[in-house]
Amino acid sequence: MNETLELLSRHRAIPVVVLDELKKAIPLTDALVAGGLPLVEVTLRTPTSLSALERIIDRRDMIVGAGTVTTLAQFDAAWRLGVKFIVTPGLDESILRHGWRRDLLVIPGAVTPTEIMRAQNLGVNLVKFFPSHIFGGLNAIEALSAPFPKMRFLPTGGVNLDNLSRYLSNPSVLACGGTWMTQRDWIQEGAWDKVRSATAQSVDIARSFSDA
Repeated sequence: MNETLELLSRHRAIPVVVLDELKKAIPLTDALVAGGLPLVEVTLRTPTSLSALERIIDRRDMIVGAGTVTTLAQFDAAWRLGVKFIVTPGLDESILRHGWRRDLLVIPGAVTPTEIMRAQNLGVNLVKFFPSHIFGGLNAIEALSAPFPKMRFLPTGGVNLDNLSRYLSNPSVLACGGTWMTQRDWIQEGAWDKVRSATAQSVDIARSFSDA
């Protein structure tokens, strides 16, 4: 679990993927790897999600997580496939404890002071801040960092190439997640050059902070 957290901290940009067609799983991840980012979060939002997870994990050269996990059944299905981390849109203690028993990193969603305090008191030190642009974005994270200085944030939703550097410059932000590298229409069109280019640009931005 700590190794996965270290890898997320090192890469600092997490492509979030919604896959409608199984055949797009490998070309998409080929484009991410070509762009310099062997990391992906596949959201469990479509009927093909679990099959896509399995296919991507089988390539064995990527750090693969499952996102939009809202039930223990989804957790178990993803865990059996061999995911390295789980991301939930909200804070659910039963899913957190399920992950701890399996030594699997779970990143719960938390955006209000009450949710963040509850997560902190459960022993969580990294939360997903989603949807970031709706709940105040970087301004909100900066304000929340004052009462919760040890909490790290993974903002998702509204992050893009234009504001990625501003988010990563905040010491409370561990990494940023989002679909700006893996836009759904790009995937549907098979626009892999766009995926690769956006990924490479994101990697360059993230590296500038990692090397600072």
